[in-house]
Amino acid sequence: MLELSFYFLLLLCLYPYLLYPVVVFAWAKIVGESSSQPGGCQPHISVVISVYNEERVIREKIDNTLQLLYPEHLLEILVVSDGSTDRTNEIVGALGTSRVTLKAFPGRKGKTACLNRTVPEALGDIIVFTDANSMFPLDLLQQLSANFANDSIGLVTGWTKYRKPGRTEETVGLYSRLEMFTKEAESRISSCVGADGAVFAIRKTLFQPLKESDINDFVIPLQVIAQGKRVVLDPAVYCIEQPGDNEAREYRRQVRITTRTLGAIGRNRQFLNPLRYGSFSFFLFSHKVIRFLVPFSFAGLLITAVLLTNSSLLYAGFATAQLIFIGIGLAGLSKHFTGRLPQLCSFFLLTIAAQLVGWARWTLGKTDVIWKPAR
Repeated sequence: MLELSFYFLLLLCLYPYLLYPVVVFAWAKIVGESSSQPGGCQPHISVVISVYNEERVIREKIDNTLQLLYPEHLLEILVVSDGSTDRTNEIVGALGTSRVTLKAFPGRKGKTACLNRTVPEALGDIIVFTDANSMFPLDLLQQLSANFANDSIGLVTGWTKYRKPGRTEETVGLYSRLEMFTKEAESRISSCVGADGAVFAIRKTLFQPLKESDINDFVIPLQVIAQGKRVVLDPAVYCIEQPGDNEAREYRRQVRITTRTLGAIGRNRQFLNPLRYGSFSFFLFSHKVIRFLVPFSFAGLLITAVLLTNSSLLYAGFATAQLIFIGIGLAGLSKHFTGRLPQLCSFFLLTIAAQLVGWARWTLGKTDVIWKPAR
């Protein structure tokens, strides 16, 4: 039984990051179809920029949005300020252009509450959600709108590239590549799981008010699927951000994401019923549920391997390898080692630690309504 437990836990650890992406990619190759239909679709678009104390980047973000290659009369720019206390509102208000509208909400309401009040008043047929530090390539809106020529599509998401200050080249982390690879395959079959909060768009008619504790880039896609429309990732749709260099902030962000996503899955568990939602239920279970179980699988795998050490060199070697992996990750977090391997190991350790805390918070009924940019 102990050996069976070892291999089962090993499967749970490998499945969401290695086996599932391969399965869904092969599936998409057999039955998948492209979502984009270039040309012939130029809807009225509202770009909604959610901000809280973004005085350092808000002007750059607005300038970037104003420069996008899209007809001015079909583009509305809304800056939604959630109780900013720095110069963010002042900077936006001083722009002197009718193309940008400031929606300043006093006090901290939370991003979701602000979106609930803003989206119904937006003029666009398509609502694009983004953040202040997320810069768009000039043709982004053209790429996005091409997908909405397909009537079956209700939401389009992109992904994030990273560029260091003063550099021109863009980098993509291993985790970001894995997410894009997986979500693109899911999209070709039916719908992908979740959206990138920095760049995604929805038909306004499909938007429904959210609970204040809802994580918008996870729950809005679920709402779209519930209304019979598809959620897709277009690899040509992306934004550019500066890479984060503060592990403590990233840890807190991962804790919030885990807590809110677990709550959202619990409240929307009907989406795990394959009789109602078909392949998407399999995607949701594989992409989110099993992935959130990895902290427990990883810990159980180490304990089981240690208990089996005396029975085989295989288990002793595996336990040793796990301990080395943990050691490299800790050294990476403490900046004693640098490079791709320490970065990968440290990111994994930070993620599973944050997920464990997120599980604890969710179990205790904690919620995270108020948001703060992780920078």
